[in-house]
Amino acid sequence: MKLIRCMLVTALLSMLLTGCWGSKEIEHMIYVNTLGVDYVDNKVVVYIQMVNFSGIAKKEAGQSQEQKTFIGKAEGDSFDAAIFNLYATSPQRIIWSNVKTIVFSEAALKKGSVINQVLDVWDRYYEFRYTVWTMATNDPMEEVLTTPSIADLSVIYSQLNSPMRTYEQSSVVAPLYLYKFIWKWREKAETVRLPFLEIAPDWTSNKEPSPNISMTGICFLQNEQFRGCLKSKEILGVRWLEKKTQRTPLIIKDDKEVLAVIVMNKVKFSIKPKMKHGKPIFDIKVSMQGTLPELSANLNRKDIELKAIKVIDDQIRETYLKGLEINADVYGLSGIFYRNLPKEWNKLNDKGILPLDSSSIEKIDIKVNLISGGISKIE
Repeated sequence: MKLIRCMLVTALLSMLLTGCWGSKEIEHMIYVNTLGVDYVDNKVVVYIQMVNFSGIAKKEAGQSQEQKTFIGKAEGDSFDAAIFNLYATSPQRIIWSNVKTIVFSEAALKKGSVINQVLDVWDRYYEFRYTVWTMATNDPMEEVLTTPSIADLSVIYSQLNSPMRTYEQSSVVAPLYLYKFIWKWREKAETVRLPFLEIAPDWTSNKEPSPNISMTGICFLQNEQFRGCLKSKEILGVRWLEKKTQRTPLIIKDDKEVLAVIVMNKVKFSIKPKMKHGKPIFDIKVSMQGTLPELSANLNRKDIELKAIKVIDDQIRETYLKGLEINADVYGLSGIFYRNLPKEWNKLNDKGILPLDSSSIEKIDIKVNLISGGISKIE
């Protein structure tokens, strides 16, 4: 009798369990991998790049499968209106918790209200995360999002979604997380250094062009305004004043001939603001270690270090001057001045802009220490 009662109680309790009747299979939902934001004809245009998890699983299991990229597109009078127009055409529920990257077009960056709309929606909706990469591009957004990764790798492993892998090997353009973008976008006197993407035609597959996504510069924003973008050759000085720099090459030339290539690491820097003759002035100190993988001239250790110091000094100054041409504070000097000398900043700033000119950087002290890589073969 006890056994029968236990069986009846168990049966009744099991009827109260909800089970997984309301769950959704992973293949029945659309997971957004990359979000593109453009601004065309007074409309906000939203693009979503979708990721196929089953395809990635088969690829990692060793099965060959053609890589396909699916793009969704919608426009609206605002960012959120465009999102809801996208929902209306979607065949399944769109999931935002897997977003890895946001890409802004230059047109969207120039329209500051669009950025504010995106950030406002991001603050309010629970699925969005702040640890997503933030980038810019001037190429057609749809082409950027449909550019396949090389070697049949998933787009998840490209510079678009995993920029740190490349940056760890060659630190030139530092990736930027959304939460740091928000901080610098909204903070007084700060400068946003937003990585700039282009479709690079340098790669081939079986002698056929195989374009790839590559970071080729930096876009600068300050006081919620777009200042402009500089290409990689113009921003070589930024890496010496960037905390995330891990490993970066320095090429030493004599006219057009390469004398040596030094790989720099352990880059440390400090920027000291001060007042001089009523103007903001900055002293910069930079130190680093280097290895020498290539030496094409008969130079001793001291000569190499002195030549490296001269090249680094030139790069820091040239990048600074290039920034002034587009009215950009490329090194964030205004923010440093504001944090250290707030009273003076409040007196000097003009609508949130600290007056800087070619003489604002007074002194640059650079120390280079070659530690390995053929050093034993030179004096």
